[in-house]
Amino acid sequence: MFRSKGWFIFFLFMATGAIVGGLLGDAMLSSQAFGSGTAFLVQKYQVLNIQPVAIDFYVMKITIGFAFTPNLVAILGMVIALLLFNRI
Repeated sequence: MFRSKGWFIFFLFMATGAIVGGLLGDAMLSSQAFGSGTAFLVQKYQVLNIQPVAIDFYVMKITIGFAFTPNLVAILGMVIALLLFNRI
């Protein structure tokens, strides 16, 4: 599965699916497309949270941190991206 296509393309598909799904979720929240069910679909779930760490080199300061908090629509976008990745 990954040998012929590569890990970079896989992560690109997954990131694109998550971003498009997140954008659709935000659009659904503003339009209330599914009524009261919209809040359930766009509720964010904290999967990974690495607190920011600041490294000061006196010449420059670097801050590194990572948070992954998708909503259900973003997860659905990632599943669709995975299915599309397997099809190509």
